[in-house]
Amino acid sequence: MSNSILSSILIIFLPFAVILSNLRIFINPWFPTYEYSRQGFPEDTMEMDKETRIKLANRAISYLVNTSDVTYLTQDTDNDGFPLYTERELRHMEDVKLVVGRALGLWKFSVLMVIGALVWLYFKPNTDLIIKNALSYGAGVIVIGIICILAYILINFDSFFTTFHQIFFESGTWTFSYTDMLIRLFPPKFWFDVATYIAAASLLEGALLWWSARFT
Repeated sequence: MSNSILSSILIIFLPFAVILSNLRIFINPWFPTYEYSRQGFPEDTMEMDKETRIKLANRAISYLVNTSDVTYLTQDTDNDGFPLYTERELRHMEDVKLVVGRALGLWKFSVLMVIGALVWLYFKPNTDLIIKNALSYGAGVIVIGIICILAYILINFDSFFTTFHQIFFESGTWTFSYTDMLIRLFPPKFWFDVATYIAAASLLEGALLWWSARFT
């Protein structure tokens, strides 16, 4: 395989590998525990205690990355035995699981492509400069892209959130009442924090990678 193709693979897939690696870190049951413990994080609108809220949020996130079908969530009931999620919420969670699965599939593929291209170039003669240039260009894509996304999030998160859902989900399937369990577990503040943390971590990693590729 030519050096130009391998270089292009690095530039194209490095941003996906970095950003989706951060996504995978935050699609994890530890994150609601952290969020709910932060000062200023909104309390449940119907006064659910924090321990129950954490437990249910952790189960919802675990559902997104495990192999169970949606009956995993239908097992969650209130004290009277009534389901915690509406049929609409359950259908949305199925859609989210599908999107997450595709994102994590792209993440794994991107990581393999980056590692494969790096190893292939490493064992070819006189490729040090090619590797550094490819990494710096790929990191530059991360930095520029994330700066734009982070600015969008900070200026108008509601618009960012709406646009994201319009791209990945069918219209009318992702809006819920503030009394619905998904909103009670994951209010807008939760998603603002997730998006901001992922963007900030990716920006920092991209900047460090660019600096390392250019000056070491």
